[in-house]
Amino acid sequence: MIKKIKKYRLVSLFSLASFAFAAGGFFWALGELSGAAGGPLILHFNDMQGITSIGDTGTLWFMGVLGIAITVVNFFLAIGLEERDRVLGKVVAAMTLIMAILLFLSFAAIIKVNY
Repeated sequence: MIKKIKKYRLVSLFSLASFAFAAGGFFWALGELSGAAGGPLILHFNDMQGITSIGDTGTLWFMGVLGIAITVVNFFLAIGLEERDRVLGKVVAAMTLIMAILLFLSFAAIIKVNY
């Protein structure tokens, strides 16, 4: 596996960045919102409708663990696709990076609304 990671550097770099965004946002949200564990958290806020979704830290755990799991699965998928087709592996890795950045931004927004 180490040889594949060295051989497909761009896919590995995108996957590492994806993991960093997903895990970093998750642990940042847990660290910032650990004091608000007693009450409900605002998960989605809309200017037109106000608060549209509330939850607790269990929802944050679900979002974070699922995001990290998707990132890890997509890493192995991208490496496998990169062996067969040079374009598809990069596409999967790039889309995973975009998803992880959006997940990071959603954690940042949840922190901002609840802090």
